Amino acid sequence: MTNVPALTIGPNGPSLPDESAILSGRQADIQAAFGGRLSTALNTPQGQLASGEAAVIGDAYATFAGIVAGVDPATATGRLQDAIARIYFLTRIPARSTVVTLTCHGATGTQIPVNAKAVDQGGNLYLCTESGQISSGGSVDLTFACAKTGPIACPIGFVDEIYQAIPGWDSCANAAAGVVGADAESTAEFAQRRARSVAMNSIGQTGAVLGLVLAVPGVIDAYALQNDEDVASGAVFTGSITDNVLTVTDVTSGTIEQDDMLLGAMPGTVITGVLDGTGGIGTYTVSIRQTVASTTLSSAPGGVPMVPHSIYVAAYGGSAQDIGNAIFRKKNPGCSYNGSTAVQVTETNPAYADPKPQYTVRFQIPTPTPIKFAISMQNNGAVPSDAIASIKAAVAAAFNGTDGSARERIAGAIFASRYYAGIASLGAWARIYSIKVGISAATEDSVVTRMDQIPTLSASDISVTFT
Repeated sequence: MTNVPALTIGPNGPSLPDESAILSGRQADIQAAFGGRLSTALNTPQGQLASGEAAVIGDAYATFAGIVAGVDPATATGRLQDAIARIYFLTRIPARSTVVTLTCHGATGTQIPVNAKAVDQGGNLYLCTESGQISSGGSVDLTFACAKTGPIACPIGFVDEIYQAIPGWDSCANAAAGVVGADAESTAEFAQRRARSVAMNSIGQTGAVLGLVLAVPGVIDAYALQNDEDVASGAVFTGSITDNVLTVTDVTSGTIEQDDMLLGAMPGTVITGVLDGTGGIGTYTVSIRQTVASTTLSSAPGGVPMVPHSIYVAAYGGSAQDIGNAIFRKKNPGCSYNGSTAVQVTETNPAYADPKPQYTVRFQIPTPTPIKFAISMQNNGAVPSDAIASIKAAVAAAFNGTDGSARERIAGAIFASRYYAGIASLGAWARIYSIKVGISAATEDSVVTRMDQIPTLSASDISVTFT
């Protein structure tokens, strides 16, 4: 018999008694064992014994509750999350490499193959993930992945040296920061991918295409959208913007839709509402206050017009050939493509005799797009000397998902409010007046990237002021 309250399991799972109740129970047990004449004060030997045993019991209860929570896919972490994912034949993605777009300069027609090598100023080797040919303009943009995995920072201009000479390839540099790699897939990322894997098992669904592309080794992020209409998506029109009101005076083609992204205005502008417009001439509200004189504008879902009956896939990182194979494996027959990257895919169905049919698959490698932050802090006597560096590190951790959350993604909304918690956790001195984000300038509470853009972050794009 014991006076220690037991752990109970009800409809909502295990219910744990307070540790104070466990301690009281052990004190009562000791009193009962020794005739009720002992002092159970915590500074006595018997009090210390009761306190230590209560801590052990409480820890055992908590361990059991943790195991129960690990059985639930919504709360599972670590090895138990791995076990649940194995039901879906999934394994946690290992550490990934930083991926950067390099502008390679040289002689027209020079072929740069897969695995061509460049090196950054820190001595890290980068390998080309796609082949390309230097154009008549004297350059070509290609993606390179760091040979070393993990969150290796790659600011603008950091990869600037050819490691292994190729005749005709003269120089290289990254005009935008690299998309930082990551350690092994986090709990949040793994849970999100497991949920998407259900769609991946189907054929012809946009989610199936996206799921398989995201599973391609080396792919940091991807996005997919379809246009099932008989006409191209988006609209071209004449309009002007005053404050947050878009006035359309003439429509050249297409239909203006709420939630479409607006091109020709400030980057990240979204059509947020309809005033008296009906998809054509009229007025609409937009997400960013600005002034634009009457000019030709366009809009489209995700900011990228799509041809009729087509799928759009953006993918950053990984082998271009593997990405093309994944798209072809899951998309519907006869579906058109969008994007500037083309690969040849060979039909693998054994029903075909050699030579098997080949198809050209197109997709988009999104443009690394710097996101800017403007952070205003209170200047108080407790602010440490390394405050700015600590704030920038907290922002980078949340942006890249190294704090355990999900990283900022292609075509995603980036909310300034997401970054308050990480900065505030730095200490009582971290008193925030405001945080603003943006693409061309950090002036907004939130901003949305297009589906042909992947957000990147450099320390130089984070402005921190103390007033």
